[in-house]
Amino acid sequence: MAERKNISNRLLLVKAKEAESLGDSTKALALYQQVVNNDPLEELAWQRLMVIYRKQRDYKSELRIITLALKSYETHNKEAQKQWLLKNKKAATLFKSLAKSLGLTDSKGIITDNNPILDKWNHRKEWVTARLKKKK
Repeated sequence: MAERKNISNRLLLVKAKEAESLGDSTKALALYQQVVNNDPLEELAWQRLMVIYRKQRDYKSELRIITLALKSYETHNKEAQKQWLLKNKKAATLFKSLAKSLGLTDSKGIITDNNPILDKWNHRKEWVTARLKKKK
Protein backbone atom coordinates (compact mmCIF):
# COMPACT_ATOMS: atom_id res chain seq x y z
CA MET A 1 0.00 0.00 0.00
CA ALA A 2 2.81 2.42 0.87
CA GLU A 3 4.46 1.61 -2.46
CA ARG A 4 1.26 2.45 -4.31
CA LYS A 5 0.90 5.79 -2.51
CA ASN A 6 4.55 6.52 -3.29
CA ILE A 7 4.00 5.84 -6.99
CA SER A 8 0.92 8.04 -7.08
CA ASN A 9 2.86 10.80 -5.31
CA ARG A 10 5.57 10.55 -7.96
CA LEU A 11 2.95 10.82 -10.68
CA LEU A 12 1.33 13.77 -8.93
CA LEU A 13 4.71 15.47 -8.66
CA VAL A 14 5.37 14.96 -12.37
CA LYS A 15 1.92 16.30 -13.28
CA ALA A 16 2.34 19.26 -10.94
CA LYS A 17 5.75 20.14 -12.40
CA GLU A 18 4.27 19.87 -15.89
CA ALA A 19 1.37 22.16 -14.95
CA GLU A 20 3.83 24.59 -13.40
CA SER A 21 5.98 24.66 -16.53
CA LEU A 22 2.87 25.33 -18.63
CA GLY A 23 2.04 28.29 -16.40
CA ASP A 24 -1.00 26.73 -14.74
CA SER A 25 -0.09 27.58 -11.17
CA THR A 26 -3.60 26.89 -9.84
CA LYS A 27 -3.46 23.27 -11.00
CA ALA A 28 0.14 22.91 -9.81
CA LEU A 29 -0.79 24.23 -6.37
CA ALA A 30 -3.68 21.77 -6.11
CA LEU A 31 -1.49 18.83 -7.15
CA TYR A 32 1.37 19.74 -4.79
CA GLN A 33 -1.16 20.17 -1.99
CA GLN A 34 -2.50 16.70 -2.74
CA VAL A 35 1.04 15.30 -2.48
CA VAL A 36 1.66 16.86 0.94
CA ASN A 37 -1.74 15.63 2.11
CA ASN A 38 -0.66 12.10 1.13
CA ASP A 39 2.84 12.47 2.58
CA PRO A 40 3.45 15.41 4.94
CA LEU A 41 7.22 14.85 4.69
CA GLU A 42 7.46 15.30 0.91
CA GLU A 43 10.11 18.01 0.83
CA LEU A 44 9.90 18.73 -2.90
CA ALA A 45 6.16 19.41 -2.82
CA TRP A 46 6.49 21.78 0.15
CA GLN A 47 9.37 23.55 -1.60
CA ARG A 48 7.44 24.01 -4.85
CA LEU A 49 4.36 25.30 -3.00
CA MET A 50 6.58 27.92 -1.35
CA VAL A 51 8.17 28.89 -4.66
CA ILE A 52 4.84 29.29 -6.46
CA TYR A 53 3.45 31.53 -3.74
CA ARG A 54 6.73 33.47 -3.71
CA LYS A 55 6.51 34.04 -7.48
CA GLN A 56 2.93 35.25 -7.03
CA ARG A 57 4.11 37.53 -4.20
CA ASP A 58 1.42 35.98 -2.01
CA TYR A 59 3.45 36.19 1.18
CA LYS A 60 0.58 35.32 3.52
CA SER A 61 0.03 32.00 1.73
CA GLU A 62 3.76 31.36 1.57
CA LEU A 63 4.06 31.96 5.32
CA ARG A 64 1.13 29.59 5.94
CA ILE A 65 2.82 26.87 3.84
CA ILE A 66 6.20 27.36 5.54
CA THR A 67 4.55 27.11 8.95
CA LEU A 68 2.66 23.95 7.97
CA ALA A 69 5.81 22.34 6.53
CA LEU A 70 7.86 23.11 9.63
CA LYS A 71 5.08 21.82 11.88
CA SER A 72 4.84 18.57 9.87
CA TYR A 73 8.56 17.93 10.20
CA GLU A 74 8.56 18.90 13.89
CA THR A 75 5.66 16.57 14.65
CA HIS A 76 7.32 13.72 12.76
CA ASN A 77 10.66 14.24 14.53
CA LYS A 78 9.05 14.33 17.97
CA GLU A 79 7.08 11.17 17.28
CA ALA A 80 10.10 9.35 15.83
CA GLN A 81 12.21 10.31 18.85
CA LYS A 82 9.48 9.19 21.23
CA GLN A 83 9.22 5.81 19.48
CA TRP A 84 12.99 5.29 19.50
CA LEU A 85 13.30 6.31 23.15
CA LEU A 86 10.57 3.85 24.13
CA LYS A 87 12.18 0.98 22.22
CA ASN A 88 15.72 1.69 23.44
CA LYS A 89 15.32 2.73 27.07
CA LYS A 90 18.83 1.80 28.17
CA ALA A 91 20.57 3.56 25.31
CA ALA A 92 18.11 6.44 25.54
CA THR A 93 19.33 7.60 28.93
CA LEU A 94 22.93 7.70 27.68
CA PHE A 95 21.90 9.34 24.44
CA LYS A 96 19.84 12.03 26.19
CA SER A 97 22.64 12.94 28.58
CA LEU A 98 25.17 13.07 25.73
CA ALA A 99 22.87 15.21 23.58
CA LYS A 100 22.24 17.58 26.47
CA SER A 101 25.97 17.94 27.23
CA LEU A 102 26.67 18.66 23.54
CA GLY A 103 23.90 21.27 23.44
CA LEU A 104 21.78 19.34 20.94
CA THR A 105 18.52 19.69 22.88
CA ASP A 106 16.05 22.54 23.03
CA SER A 107 14.64 24.07 26.20
CA LYS A 108 12.08 21.25 26.51
CA GLY A 109 14.72 18.52 26.28
CA ILE A 110 13.76 17.56 22.73
CA ILE A 111 16.74 16.67 20.56
CA THR A 112 17.04 19.20 17.75
CA ASP A 113 17.26 18.26 14.10
CA ASN A 114 20.06 20.00 12.21
CA ASN A 115 18.41 19.64 8.83
CA PRO A 116 19.68 22.31 6.38
CA ILE A 117 16.31 22.40 4.61
CA LEU A 118 14.53 23.25 7.86
CA ASP A 119 17.13 25.94 8.54
CA LYS A 120 16.46 27.37 5.09
CA TRP A 121 12.70 27.32 5.66
CA ASN A 122 13.09 28.99 9.06
CA HIS A 123 15.22 31.71 7.47
CA ARG A 124 12.61 32.20 4.75
CA LYS A 125 9.87 32.33 7.39
CA GLU A 126 11.72 35.16 9.16
CA TRP A 127 12.13 37.04 5.87
CA VAL A 128 8.46 36.65 4.89
CA THR A 129 7.30 37.67 8.37
CA ALA A 130 9.47 40.78 8.21
CA ARG A 131 8.15 41.54 4.73
CA LEU A 132 4.53 41.26 5.88
CA LYS A 133 5.20 43.54 8.87
CA LYS A 134 6.86 46.06 6.56
CA LYS A 135 3.82 46.03 4.24
CA LYS A 136 1.49 47.01 7.10
